Amino acid sequence: MRYFKLLCVIGFAMQTLPTHAETVDLPWYDNVPRSDYYERVSTPNQSTLEASFLSLFRNGSNGGLTEFYQLQTANWQEQEVILAASNANLGWGAVGYRHSNSNPVFLQAPHRYFDLHTGAIADVGWQVNLAQVYMTNSIHRRAGQDQKPKVNSDISNARRSALLAASEAWIAENSEGVIVQLHGYAKSKRSTDAGRNADIILSHGTNELFPQETRLHSIQACLTALLGVNVLRYPDQVGELGGTQNNVAQALADWGKSEQFVHVEMARGVRDSLAADRATAIQALQCMTGASG
Repeated sequence: MRYFKLLCVIGFAMQTLPTHAETVDLPWYDNVPRSDYYERVSTPNQSTLEASFLSLFRNGSNGGLTEFYQLQTANWQEQEVILAASNANLGWGAVGYRHSNSNPVFLQAPHRYFDLHTGAIADVGWQVNLAQVYMTNSIHRRAGQDQKPKVNSDISNARRSALLAASEAWIAENSEGVIVQLHGYAKSKRSTDAGRNADIILSHGTNELFPQETRLHSIQACLTALLGVNVLRYPDQVGELGGTQNNVAQALADWGKSEQFVHVEMARGVRDSLAADRATAIQALQCMTGASG
């Protein structure tokens, strides 16, 4: 009965949520500038990237990023939006930042060319102002395997990456902030019945259980009520796709902030549905990002 009441409350709340955070979309790229080559991030460059992102998030200074990114400033509702696209010979992703957004959410889509529709879905979340920062990849996650020598071009898995640098800098400035990362999977490739039957898998990117944790439970209930799909939590309800090799997840775990990292795995059917229905995609993203309180 309690669960039924909870679903009723969530259902009513979803009806009252706006389908757009603002009437005019935040500026974003029509097409994220794509690279065909990935430059491995050196240890010195990792430090420089983190310091540059920290300067951006702390005082709005973007000068340090110009070594690696093409930057532009756009106006939105008489406020400033910073967009940064990695230099083509680096392949370090694209970033959007709006300092006047007080919502402490960093939205990420690190596999836009591999996990179909995740980039398009996350783009919508940025455009309707659900996140202060948004970052996505600008090269295929496996492109580096064709280079000589081979390099790991998966920005959410590599030991060093611009995504990791930006995440660590942002969480340093937003100690209570939440990082939400979108991924996709194929049910046919799952190794467990639970995995094959799941439509969405939520995790904190760790095998650790948090008895007092409420964020994943809230997101799970919200998405279940909205989409009517099977949403499971890793590791207590499903034993795969927990994002435990994710570099951002590992960094936050080292800081004792695992509960502030939300790893969202979506089956193809869910991604197809959200990509085809902008209003529902916005509500689903509100479930994912709005559970930070």
